Amino acid sequence: MEAAESTRIVLMYFIMPLWFAAGFADYLCHRASNIAMTAGPKESLLHLAQFAEIGVPIVGALVLEINALLLLVMIICLVLHEATAIWDVSFAYARREATPTEQHVHSFLEMLPLMGLVLIAVLH
Repeated sequence: MEAAESTRIVLMYFIMPLWFAAGFADYLCHRASNIAMTAGPKESLLHLAQFAEIGVPIVGALVLEINALLLLVMIICLVLHEATAIWDVSFAYARREATPTEQHVHSFLEMLPLMGLVLIAVLH
């Protein structure tokens, strides 16, 4: 098996499933902290912004040819995602408890997109 094919397999069958699992774990953490009654809709809007900031590069990778422009868009979206993540945690910290488990889950939600971007950059 060539290196490019191995990299694609890691992206599809390791990075993406782990990322979805981390997202579900984050949902469970938010549910346990009663996010609807503590941080409320404002934190949910921050989560939607993060989802959009990561959704753009994912859709781009799926439907467009990956080139320097798309890689730049992916990098910009990743930086925006990280900035929004900092804003989200700062907002939530003042309104509800963020457990060590939730913080650890967040580290996965921040590093897995970076790992995906690096693997895509290596492929192209």
